[in-house]
Formats: sequence, structure tokens, C-alpha cells
Amino acid sequence: MRSTGRWCAAAATVLAASGAWGQTPPAAETQGAEARAPVGLPAALTAQPGGLTADRVAARAVRTSLSVRAAQASTEAAEAGRTEAVVAMIPQISLTARYTRLSPITPPVLSFGSAASSSPPFCVDTNGGITLGSRTAGGAVTCPAGSGPIPSAAPTTPSAGFSFPVILDNILLNATVSVPLSDIPFRLARVYEAAGLTVEARRLDELSSRSAAATEARVAFYEYMRAQGQLAVAQQALETAQQHQQDLRRFVEAGTVARVELLRVDAQVAESERIVLSAREGQSLAEAQLRQRMHVGEAEPLTLGESLDGELRMPGSARELIERAVAARPELLSLDRQSRALAANVSAARAGVYPSVSGQFSVDYANPNQRFVPQTQEFNATWSATIQAQWSPTGAFSANAAANRLSAQRAALVAQLAQLREGTEIEVRSVWIAAQTANAAIESARRQLVSAEESYRVRRERFQAGSAVSSDLTDAELDLLRARLALVNANVDLREALARLRRAVGEREPD
Repeated sequence: MRSTGRWCAAAATVLAASGAWGQTPPAAETQGAEARAPVGLPAALTAQPGGLTADRVAARAVRTSLSVRAAQASTEAAEAGRTEAVVAMIPQISLTARYTRLSPITPPVLSFGSAASSSPPFCVDTNGGITLGSRTAGGAVTCPAGSGPIPSAAPTTPSAGFSFPVILDNILLNATVSVPLSDIPFRLARVYEAAGLTVEARRLDELSSRSAAATEARVAFYEYMRAQGQLAVAQQALETAQQHQQDLRRFVEAGTVARVELLRVDAQVAESERIVLSAREGQSLAEAQLRQRMHVGEAEPLTLGESLDGELRMPGSARELIERAVAARPELLSLDRQSRALAANVSAARAGVYPSVSGQFSVDYANPNQRFVPQTQEFNATWSATIQAQWSPTGAFSANAAANRLSAQRAALVAQLAQLREGTEIEVRSVWIAAQTANAAIESARRQLVSAEESYRVRRERFQAGSAVSSDLTDAELDLLRARLALVNANVDLREALARLRRAVGEREPD
């Protein structure tokens, strides 16, 4: 009973420890185009022509990834922002067409009197004396009694007066060109520089999203292969336990072995069946994750086009890989571009501390044109040119505060960049160690499998010959299960480590 319990516990532990159904796939491609059963591996992992490979899965995942689509939208938004910055540096042209209908009014009349109203109102009496009379509103001379106006002061025709015309329909056509003379070199040029750097940062973020989507897809693919292999190994273990059960049943029927030994093996078979069920559920979960990464339905079959026994190129030294990562990792390059963009924005904000100079040229084509007096109901063209310097103390304080805020944000970004560089170095080194360890584990697992298979063969022959006890065969079966699982897991672990390493060093995914 002790041997059977140890087999059950160890088998469950091995499957659970090796079946973390979601890790990370490698970037190196396996070699060997012919479909064949992997050496020392379950036949279920045989590569089929036209089947799925890690690179095919990654390419499809990148094409359908929602995170990549979001990153592409961010890039388009940044490019639109750069276009806005370009347009801001171009002289601004505004065109206006306006029609106005005025309400009618009665204009005042400007009257300047008659032509003779300027002469004094002299009168002459009967004795020939000159007296001063008065003049009426109409310009006629009124004389005192006994006298009359002298002939030269006779009334004349009064003037009709003068009034400005009232034009009720007003039409204006205007064209204005405004040039921010000082803002272009000191502020807008820096804004354009920042916008260009932001576009570069968003494109690098897009590359990072593509790499992440591809890596996650490779994870799902290799975890699917792991689940397939574990299911096949669990089924092999069940078949082995059933063979042991059949052999032991014959011995019990022959009376050479106590029935209690058969009960122990029956429990071992039941545990093997449970392990197969657990492995099948794990395989179903891994398949669902793979389909989700690829965005394919359940109707599309999944066949393996890549085997686990292909040769892989091992990476170089950790130091070389770290240098590659620091120089090419999209996340690092993106933060660098964002830091430089903030520096440009700081310069643009500080330009607001100083006065701004702008120029404007305007042309009016109006009916009536307000500059023509008196107004006439006809189109006339006029122009004006303006240059002005403007400065606001409040605006200067606000611009200085904005520049200080952006400087603080840039300092935080620089610190974040340094922190990410340190994290990248540790990430590359740890994944490199994992790849080296997994590569060594493959050779170790192969040797263990050869030893376990031979040990099982010998103990089974001895058991069938009656020279070995059932517990010895159970131990051999457990060793065989462990060796088979170890070989599957070591091969998958290596490929996952290489996939992590591919992303860690910043290797780009093909378009």
C-alpha cells in the first residue's frame, strides 16, 4: 500500500508541477520538415505537414490582436497631433463672407441756410436812413415800421440742406492672413519636435504590443503541446498500470500472489484514470487559450506542425544579450522618445514667459465700404497691415508653472527609464539562465528515460517470471512516468525560455 500511495502522490505532483497551463513560447524555429514521431516523446506530438507552428500562431495572433489594434489607433492619433503642429506653423488664413440687412431710419438733415443769409438784414426808411432789421427762418428780411429792405438784401431761395445716404443691404468679403512671428521659432517649432518624438514613441509601443501578442501566442502554442504530451504520457501510464493489473490478476487466480496486492494495483489504475481525466481537462483548457490567442472558432481543427525534438540555436552570452536588449528593446526606446518629447514641450512652455509678436494683413471688399465717406452702394476694396507685441504677466506666470510641471514629469520619466533598464537586465539574465537550465534538463531527461525504460523492462520480466514483487514494478512504472513527463516538460521549457528571451532582447516580429 505504501508503494501505491507513493505512486499516486508522485504522479499527481509531477503532472501538477509540469502543467502550469500557460507560460511563454520560444523564438527559435525547430528544424526537420518530415513528419515523424519525436525521439523519446509521445507519438501525439508528431508534426503534421501544414500544421501549426509557433511562428504561424504568432503571426495570426498579431494580425488579430486587440492590443495591437489599440496601439495602432494610438499611433494614428499621434500622427494627427503632428499634423496639427505642422499646420500651426503655417500662416493662418481666414476668409469671411457676410451679408447684413439694416433696419430703415430717417437720417438727420444738415442745413447751411441760403446764399444771402450771410449778409446783414439792413433796411431803409422814407428819409433814406439805414436801420437794422431781422431775418426770418426762411432768410427773408423783416424791417421796422416805416422802412423796408434795401434791394441788395432781398430774400433769395433757401438751400435744401444735406443728409448721408442710408444703405440697408451691406455685403462684406474679407481675407485675413495672421503670422505668429515669434511663436514659430520659439514655441511652435518645439511643439512640432515633441509631436514627432511622440509619433516615434507610439510606433515603438506598437512594436512592443506586437511582440507581446506574439509571445503570448507562442506561450499558448507550447502549452498546448505540453498538455498534449502530458495527456499522452498519462494515457501511457494508464496502459502500463492496466498491464500490471492483468498480470497480477493472473497470479492471484493462480494463487501465487495475495489478493491484497491486486487491490493495491486496482487503486493504482483508478488513480491513473483520474490523472488521465485531469490531463484531458488541462488539454481542453490549453486548446481554448490557444484558440483565443489566434481568434479562431472551435470548428477549425488544430494540428501540430512543429515537433519538440528539433534542433534549436542556443543564445550567446548573457552580456551580449543584455547589450542587445538595452539597444533594441521597444519599451526602452519608447520611454527615451517620450522623455525627449517632454524636454521639447518644456522649451515650448517657457516661450510663453516672453512677449509674443504677431503680424496680420487684411483685405476688405465691401458694399458699402465703411472707409468711403459718404457711403455709396458699390463695392470698394481696402486693406490693412498690423504688427503687434503682446505680453501678459498672468500668462507668463502660468507658462512658467507649466514648464516646471513638464520638467518634473520628464524627471519622473527619466527615472522610470533607468528602472526599466535595470529590470531588463535582470529579465534577460534570468531567462537566459532558464534556457540554459532547460537545455541541460533535456539531455538529463533523455538519459533518465533510457534508464527508466530499461528498468521497467527488466522488472516486468522478473515480475512475470515471479522473481520480483509487485511493488518493484510499481516503482519502475512511477520512474517511467516521471522520465516521460520530464522529457516533455524540458523540451517545452526550453522553447518557452527562448520565446521569453526573444521578447526580452527586443527582437521584432515580421509584418
